[in-house]
Amino acid sequence: MQIYYDFSGYSDMAIGLGRMFGFSFEENFDYPYISSSVTEFWRRWHISLGTWFRDYVYIPLGGSRVKSRGRLVFNLAVVWILTGIWHGAAWNFLFWGIWFFVLLTIEKLFFEDAVRRPGKNLPVTILRHGYAFLAALLGWVLFRAESLPLAGKYLAAMFGSTPAPAGDTTALLFLSQKAVFFAAAIVFSFPIVPWLGKRLDGLREKGGVASVCAVLWDAVYPILMLGLLLVCTAYLLKSTYNPFIYFNF
Repeated sequence: MQIYYDFSGYSDMAIGLGRMFGFSFEENFDYPYISSSVTEFWRRWHISLGTWFRDYVYIPLGGSRVKSRGRLVFNLAVVWILTGIWHGAAWNFLFWGIWFFVLLTIEKLFFEDAVRRPGKNLPVTILRHGYAFLAALLGWVLFRAESLPLAGKYLAAMFGSTPAPAGDTTALLFLSQKAVFFAAAIVFSFPIVPWLGKRLDGLREKGGVASVCAVLWDAVYPILMLGLLLVCTAYLLKSTYNPFIYFNF
């Protein structure tokens, strides 16, 4: 959640500032954590970078329209090794790129048809979303850790190598203090706001009381956003300096 909101917010500020100066930039994130495959995740995450590597590296190499699987694997390897190195000249970034290269290659070679189709039933859909989220989560450990050995310790701790349980007193205290932030982070990582917007559009068309409610919401929404801006600004003023993660890139 930290990585997602860090870079998504960074991109939204760039988009907003661009509009103030008359430039229109495309969205850079499209709710990536609702993805049901790693392929879909990378179509939704950091869209500008993915598009650049696709147009200027992957397609010039031949893309997916190659005669042999070996050449396809080579093309994917070049793209993802370069993507890892682009983020930093460190082993953890290189292995981060290799991690996604392996997953995307497996999906491309063996599950391409399944990736393109939605899940046929609820258990399969849940498993697919869980797999995509876990794959991204493990990748972020490599991305966020300061070194490869530290990433290994993180991963080991995540799978139970430490004696302290996840529900120890320190963890529970931290969760209770930040419960509202965690809940908001989880809720707004899903496309709930666009869904509500579509529902309101439907209410406007119905007329009557429903239409009045939609108009009232249109009036209240800017006030809520202004209040949220003031709250965020207050937290920034009282907190210590905390630069964006992606400012390094």
